[in-house]
Amino acid sequence: MLLCLSWCALSQTNASIRENYLDHFKYSEEEAVFIHLNKTSYLVGEEIWLKGYVYSKRDEKASRTSSNLYVGLYDADGTQVSKKLLRIQNGMAQGNIELDEKLNSGRYYIKATTQYMMDAQPEDDAFVEEIVIYGATVATKADNNTAETYDIQFLPEGGHLVKNIENTIAFKAINQEGKGVYVTGIVYDENDTEITDFESNNYGIGTFEFIPKDNTIYKVKTTFKEEETSQQTLPKAKDTGIAIQVNAIEKDSIKISLNTNPETLRSIVSKDYTLFIHKDGKARSMPFSFKNTETVTLTIARDGLFNGVNTITLFDGRVPILERLFFNRKTPKNLSIMVKKGNTEKDFSDFSIYLIKRRKGILEANVSISILPETTEAYNPAHSMYSSFYLKPYVKGEIENPKYYFPNTTKTKREDLDALLITQGWSAYDWTYIFQNPSKKRAVENGITISGTLNFPNKRVKGILLQDTKEQPAKFIPLDKERKFVIKNLYPHADEELRFSAVDYSKKFLKPRLYLTYSANSKEDQITDNMIIDRSFLNKLNIFSLPDGFFPEDAEDLEAVLIEGANKNQRKSIDPMMVKGKETVFGIEEYLQYPQVKNFIENSGYHVWEDPLSNTKLNITPRKRLTLQGNPVVPLIFLDDAPLSDFSILRDFSSSQVARVIVDKSGQGYGLRGVGGVIKIYTRRTPLTETAPIRRDSYAGYTPPIGYSPHKRYYEPKYQSYTSDTFQKYGAIDWQPNITIPRRGPYNFIVKHKDVKAITMFIEGISKDGSLISEKRTITLVEEE
Repeated sequence: MLLCLSWCALSQTNASIRENYLDHFKYSEEEAVFIHLNKTSYLVGEEIWLKGYVYSKRDEKASRTSSNLYVGLYDADGTQVSKKLLRIQNGMAQGNIELDEKLNSGRYYIKATTQYMMDAQPEDDAFVEEIVIYGATVATKADNNTAETYDIQFLPEGGHLVKNIENTIAFKAINQEGKGVYVTGIVYDENDTEITDFESNNYGIGTFEFIPKDNTIYKVKTTFKEEETSQQTLPKAKDTGIAIQVNAIEKDSIKISLNTNPETLRSIVSKDYTLFIHKDGKARSMPFSFKNTETVTLTIARDGLFNGVNTITLFDGRVPILERLFFNRKTPKNLSIMVKKGNTEKDFSDFSIYLIKRRKGILEANVSISILPETTEAYNPAHSMYSSFYLKPYVKGEIENPKYYFPNTTKTKREDLDALLITQGWSAYDWTYIFQNPSKKRAVENGITISGTLNFPNKRVKGILLQDTKEQPAKFIPLDKERKFVIKNLYPHADEELRFSAVDYSKKFLKPRLYLTYSANSKEDQITDNMIIDRSFLNKLNIFSLPDGFFPEDAEDLEAVLIEGANKNQRKSIDPMMVKGKETVFGIEEYLQYPQVKNFIENSGYHVWEDPLSNTKLNITPRKRLTLQGNPVVPLIFLDDAPLSDFSILRDFSSSQVARVIVDKSGQGYGLRGVGGVIKIYTRRTPLTETAPIRRDSYAGYTPPIGYSPHKRYYEPKYQSYTSDTFQKYGAIDWQPNITIPRRGPYNFIVKHKDVKAITMFIEGISKDGSLISEKRTITLVEEE
């Protein structure tokens, strides 16, 4: 009966811990952000191009929670230089940041976060990446001649040492800048007898095991990279307690050993404990007791745990007594890609990108690709997609070179990652708060919410009309009894004026006076000191000023020239590449006949259809069945002389924006690249029809303090020289931010390059099932003779 009562009490405690934990995270939608930059070193005259990925930690997929991504540029002191609001769609956002020509050369930071993260998580969970900008002048450099000093910390596995049993100790050695430094050491007892020795990795992190004896003080003599030595004392071991040792290196299972000494065992022999393993609102609990043994070993299959960083918490009743973080690679949630080069003609090359499937059920993936010269020194981020989603949210403080740990396919990397996690000690969970505070469902803001009060007119007003915006149609909003109104889910562009009209009961529009507040965060902010850590990955010792004239002021793109002949109804494009090109000038008649560009392309002899598995993809192929090396042929399409790597932009492209289209189904002037034909689309500079002016006395204009920056199509900077050493090291070739690789088959795209013989592609992305992609490919364009 006593045994039965004991087991019931333990089961209730075990269930209570789990229920409280799950209840606390019931409505949690915690997010992590990764920003893929096209470079990490920039020249004033360029722009920073970026792709934001927002990740649901609980679902392990692209987040569908937030719609607002705040991205800012900050100087070396953490002061905001500029800030943008980007719209998140399907967990992704695109954008660019212009660089002021007055910026000095020096170190800067990119910071990105969502409002949900700012409300629910610590500020230092924001994504922060260090970059270097080369401007016209070099800022005054701080005196860095300070003598180097060192410090080392010793952190027992689980949080404490227990005497007379084997314990694991992790250590971390750093210099005065907080960077890890290589260290070796020897542990001595109080009689100067050598007990054990240890050695760190290149980041100053490592572990060692030893058995602390009763009433013994242990000294550690350490030697740093400059042969500088120091002496410390290890933490004192407890007389009683439980120590934990976790083997997280084996391939298929995790082994957890809980050890105690005879003094402790006598008092806990009949005591029951709960081993609680948890991650992001998911949990597994296991009751156990020591009975008559000083060691309890639990072996758990990796498939029975959670993917990524798991936390082990040992509970005595409802009191946590130790914690340990470990990394569990449950399933290989990473994808590999293959890039094939097709034909190279002049300064264009064709490429195909495929998914390499290692398991069933892989869905299409969305990736961004930065394309730089092979000799580039301009791309060296601290974070990858893996480290941003799998590691950074679970580690306190900054991690030196976090991308080093992924993919953790070697035993050395797995051991280094495990040692890093031991140094974390206790997790950030406040168990008292968790047990006392169930989760509350919070409203998720989509777009910008405007709350307003109508101050004038004060009589016979039925409601407020928000006129058409660049993104959304007009909307009527009724007033409540206090003459207040709320408009949700707005996506105004940056600096866009919103036009409001008061509507009276006779449906007349009147100019109102309004008091408006906006939900979007427009306040200037900073990067706090604990987020500014010199990561030392960038070549800051070689910061220079940009040479005069590197970007010629008179450089500009030239459009194709049109010559008007004797017959005014016939115009011919002087484009020697379009051998059999037929031009159509778009006016009202053409717009009414072909409301969208895809309608015109279909009428010109092409199959045009929307991909049912994608919300954006558009497929275009010649009606004549053609194949090239076993692959279906697609036409070569240009928009304002820029080649399109995919046709998604044409899916809903209105013909009202088009000035003319040239179609050459032969494509002869473009060789093999034009085998599917060539289509050139030119947008108009003036509206198709003149809009009737709106009376100024019928509306009032208000501009929100912050709006969404629409993503622009990437354009190549006009460098003075493509063979110079500066371009080869710091220049950019192309940026492809929105490539959707299908589940089967390739995605084909074109890269326009200059006088380079080889390029490097830096690829980051995520599939629909949450698998991550983070790879680098170097491709030769011109073979050496």
